Amino acid sequence: MASPKYQIGYWLASKEKLFSSENKSIVSSFTHLYYAFLQVKNDTGELIIPPELENDMKSFVKSAHDNQKKALVSIGGPKTSDDPSSAISMMAKSAEKRNKFVESTLAFAKDFSFDGFELAWEYPKTANDMRNLSNLFNSWKSSLNSCNDNRKNLLLSIAVYCKPIIPNATSKQEIKYPSELESYVDIFNIILYNYCPVTCPHSQFKPSNPGPNNSSEDSIKSWINTSGFSTYKLVMGIPLYGNQWTLADENDSSIGAPTIAYSGPIAYKDIPDPEGGIYDQVVTKCMYKVDKTTWYGYEGSQSINEKVEYAKKHLGGYFLYAIGDDDDGQTMCIAAAGIKYYRSHIILFTKRSAVKSIKD
Repeated sequence: MASPKYQIGYWLASKEKLFSSENKSIVSSFTHLYYAFLQVKNDTGELIIPPELENDMKSFVKSAHDNQKKALVSIGGPKTSDDPSSAISMMAKSAEKRNKFVESTLAFAKDFSFDGFELAWEYPKTANDMRNLSNLFNSWKSSLNSCNDNRKNLLLSIAVYCKPIIPNATSKQEIKYPSELESYVDIFNIILYNYCPVTCPHSQFKPSNPGPNNSSEDSIKSWINTSGFSTYKLVMGIPLYGNQWTLADENDSSIGAPTIAYSGPIAYKDIPDPEGGIYDQVVTKCMYKVDKTTWYGYEGSQSINEKVEYAKKHLGGYFLYAIGDDDDGQTMCIAAAGIKYYRSHIILFTKRSAVKSIKD
């Protein structure tokens, strides 16, 4: 089977973690590289360009272009100490700020030679947010089409929730990604991780008590069947980090074993001998490993190949988040790119390697 159209890798940039020459060999494993994340000004809606990252961005783009790859910049991202979604929401609801945002991105593309943009709004919270999102992309696409140079070919991408309808416990309004985005957006990057609380019981493929987000396959099917977007534009998200817990009993360490604490996320490269873990073929289609009382759930080369094969059959491709979490040998990036395949059959999988907490 041919390689997917989109083989995307995210680079999480900061002044402490620049895209140095030692990272440039990673580029060959992808078709598109995303530089993440730039932010939006609260007061004007314009794109913020950190001066300390200007040379790094130029190096990133040059490395991509030297290898005939596309370089995009991602705007927004997940909530950390700040909430990027707040500034994006404020910008999107104001016509004046939307225009300033679009103008600033077009100027940025001209100055730094990026091939496109992603809006990583995680996530719109209301139906009005969704209408504003549509208006923003409409303005963005119209401005690109009006360019008299290569900027009219810039790609527009969006990072989206695991399903096309975002649940909202405080509102009865349906918060669904608007169908008109099909006309404006080239790539829909589906965030298929972190959608279940890390302490909740394991999601089963066909659970006896179905919840809103039970598996990645359910989520993918909902995007294919109900979103109205072209399947070749839909891209599966795969994390290169896992999670770690403290077991209640080191002798009880299988899937669903009780834990006493969640210890947080952990990069693939920081898991001890990750390829020496156990592949769970039944419940999660992920790897897990036990080190005394520490339990790790994560993607390994075998599980990532399963998901890439699934993406090749049903979607437009996959993205890896984030490539800096891979080990020095680029085990995961190379495996996803197809250097080594373990099997090529259709898979059914849930997307969270977690264990049951005794607090639940």
